[in-house]
Amino acid sequence: MIRILRMNYKNLFGLIVFFALHNGNLHADPLITFPIVVNDIKIRVELANTPQTRARGLMERRVLAEDRGMIFVFPEEKIFSMWMKNTPIDLVVLFATKEGRIINIEHMKKNTLVSYASSGPAKYALEVSKHSPLVDSAQTNDLILGIEHIPAAAH
Repeated sequence: MIRILRMNYKNLFGLIVFFALHNGNLHADPLITFPIVVNDIKIRVELANTPQTRARGLMERRVLAEDRGMIFVFPEEKIFSMWMKNTPIDLVVLFATKEGRIINIEHMKKNTLVSYASSGPAKYALEVSKHSPLVDSAQTNDLILGIEHIPAAAH
């Protein structure tokens, strides 16, 4: 009897892993971060790739470590904007193309309704603390490495 139960638990675990790996509708856990690199500076980013996570962003976040950020992934390349409603920390946003090429950088002030827009069609927006080393290092036309490992946008 115990042997049968062990076998069933193993089979159940195997099925769960199989379906998790083969389900295209899964979204990243917000506690999971992804490594990216810009000009040899490594940071880990949370993912905002659904309408809900993109709308929420870093709202209500009181602290963002210098080596952390959030990457917003959009379904298609287009001009889009961001704001800082209910965001109590100053942030810097780096807008990037589908290849990860930075097209413009905006310094965003906390708790404002001002719109900060991409200067051209963008697929990604990377938000970091104003104290991040990326702020002094990153420039227009720099490449965000590791973007190819970021999960795609969910509509």
